[in-house]
Amino acid sequence: MNHYESVKSQIHGPVVGLLTPFSKDGSVDYESLVPYIEHQLAAGLDVLAFSPMVSSLCVLTTAETLAVAARTKQIVGNRALVLGSTRGDSPLETFNLLRGFETAGLDGAFIFPGYIGPKPDIYLRMLLTCCTITSLPLLGFSVSIEFDRRFGGLSWMDIDHWQRLAETPQIIGLKDDTGNTKGRLAVAKQFPNRFVIVGPGMPDRYIRVHHLPAQAELTSIGDLDISAERRFHDALGACNEQDACTIMTRAMNCLERINVVGDCGWGIEPAQTIAYCRGLLDSPAMRPPLPTLTSPQIKAIHELINAYDDQSC
Repeated sequence: MNHYESVKSQIHGPVVGLLTPFSKDGSVDYESLVPYIEHQLAAGLDVLAFSPMVSSLCVLTTAETLAVAARTKQIVGNRALVLGSTRGDSPLETFNLLRGFETAGLDGAFIFPGYIGPKPDIYLRMLLTCCTITSLPLLGFSVSIEFDRRFGGLSWMDIDHWQRLAETPQIIGLKDDTGNTKGRLAVAKQFPNRFVIVGPGMPDRYIRVHHLPAQAELTSIGDLDISAERRFHDALGACNEQDACTIMTRAMNCLERINVVGDCGWGIEPAQTIAYCRGLLDSPAMRPPLPTLTSPQIKAIHELINAYDDQSC
């Protein structure tokens, strides 16, 4: 088994979308990375990944992005995969990040298309060019105006695009940021076992595709309860969909209440606050212009977490 196949085979089930801890003054809190990451590993999660929005890459400098990734891999060692992510429209920055990820010993990287939203043909050429810059295993990134207008309209690449990428072993998969279950099914059917597909953290939709080869999902219920995330995927792996749905429903009910309190929708602000309330981060602060939740909101979220832990949420 070559290196690309080896990494691909390890990406399945829950994938942690890593937060970036911040101090109250907005600086990166590198000290909080240790308990935060150890918490993920203790739950038996095998893949930790940076994601442009979840990891707050939009407010980090290039140097900070590389430093956080390198420190994370240093903490993790060989206990799990660590996947980096590019984060913008600049090819030069993308190439510099990939070189830095490789130097830091990361296990692979997502290639984010940027917020301008290039057309699939242009993005495909970008992916292939990245293969000449680094020897890391790479995953494409699919976003769509149908689901999220922030990204400017990069449509789901069609089968012909994936056929071209299938000829390049270094491209091991894609991050589906659209929730496009139909698209995931089509790629998995056309290219069984060729691409790993990492979903956007929608556990109800993951239930529909988990039986297909090489499926993974960015954690969602794991934001609240990382051990529940592991149990959810293990139940599906054991073909016990009823138990999986029970775990998912309980966690999602609490998360929905938390998101109402946070008044930020399904964003990173509630996830950051949950990690703080769990004692994993020293501060709930976000770097501006990302909003930090207010003290009353944080208190209300802490109460919901306690109720969840007491089996009453």
